[in-house]
Amino acid sequence: MVPRFLQEQILFSLRHFPAVLLTGARQVGKSTLASSLIGPSWKARYITLDDRAVLDAVLRDPDGFLAGLDPPLVLDEVQRAPDLLRAVKKTIDRNRVPGQFLLTGSANLMTLAGVAETLAGRVALHTLHPFTWAEIRQRPCPSTLKALFEAPDVKTLQKQLPSKPRQNQRASLIENIVRGGFPPAALAASDEVRTVWFSSYRQTYIERDILSLKALEHLPDFSRLLSLAAFRTGRLLNLSDFARETGLPFTTLRRYMNILQTTYQVFLIQPYSGHPAKRLVKTPKLFFNDTGLACHLIGSSEWADLDRMGQTGPLVETWAAAELTKLMSVTDPRFRLFFWRTRTGQEVDFIIERGSRVAAVEVKWSARIDDSAARTLDRCVREIGDRAALSVILYGGDETVPLSSRMIAIPFAVFFGAAQDTE
Repeated sequence: MVPRFLQEQILFSLRHFPAVLLTGARQVGKSTLASSLIGPSWKARYITLDDRAVLDAVLRDPDGFLAGLDPPLVLDEVQRAPDLLRAVKKTIDRNRVPGQFLLTGSANLMTLAGVAETLAGRVALHTLHPFTWAEIRQRPCPSTLKALFEAPDVKTLQKQLPSKPRQNQRASLIENIVRGGFPPAALAASDEVRTVWFSSYRQTYIERDILSLKALEHLPDFSRLLSLAAFRTGRLLNLSDFARETGLPFTTLRRYMNILQTTYQVFLIQPYSGHPAKRLVKTPKLFFNDTGLACHLIGSSEWADLDRMGQTGPLVETWAAAELTKLMSVTDPRFRLFFWRTRTGQEVDFIIERGSRVAAVEVKWSARIDDSAARTLDRCVREIGDRAALSVILYGGDETVPLSSRMIAIPFAVFFGAAQDTE
């Protein structure tokens, strides 16, 4: 098993909460992680609702099912029987001992009707994402995000960063983007195996997760929407374009888009609105959750083909958005991710907010540092004002380069803790 950064947070929550809810996309590694936590310090029993006999028993009598079991329990795939959570609530209310239940599900159960109210105050929430780049390389969890907010200047920050890689990391980054972070795909023995896995994943996702959660009137249209979302990743969400290309009514399209979010296939990043008086765009940006699956849906895992289709820039930005989201989830729950864009088109890819402080991050695939990117970043920082922490240009080069006392350019591999060979 490849160690996951989220493991320590889950163990902490089990020591302090009666239940822990671990959600994430199908095949992201939830069951493997949950099973690995069972041991001498937490002697739980593992039960999965993927077992037909277990599911039938739970659907027939969830209270009776739990009454015959002694916690602690791992209850896997609980989205298949939401009423089981009501029985979990009753068990917890009778005895609020920490660490009784670890629940997993391949949908964001807290968005389902009644579930949030049922579990409120009784459960710690965690989301397991696909592998980070550092996890795949089995490197320690990077502390870059924390240092970005706590270092007083870039000189101090630079001392806390790893040394530069001995060799250029672009080839490794491209491989990470096209493979993605789903464990079976990221660790696949060949491109052919990975392609077959992604094809099977798409079918399984629609047939099991979607049809079990929602009644879809237009299943082929939903499948086409999934592919369209991959082509539009890293761009402003334009529902009018989606409606025109799918032929779906706006109400249906919004519902289908919510399903894609609920099942962790896509996520939206909202525009930064720390200064409401400024005329900034209000449309969110759409990002695919996993770039490997996005490449599969686009139709190619060859970087040259993706470049000819104009997809490499959006895919690099999508990959960076996903990596930032993953690191935020295991670093500090106060982190929130936005983007900054003016009506005239000036844009900074990411704004990271933690409490009263805000850091701006620009992403550039080029191996050279773009002066225009630094100017736009500087304008954004001036707009943020006193709340601004340090700002960063993430780029495809090898050197960490201070650009001012408050702005620094950092290679992707250094920022995300994936540099294996250092000086």
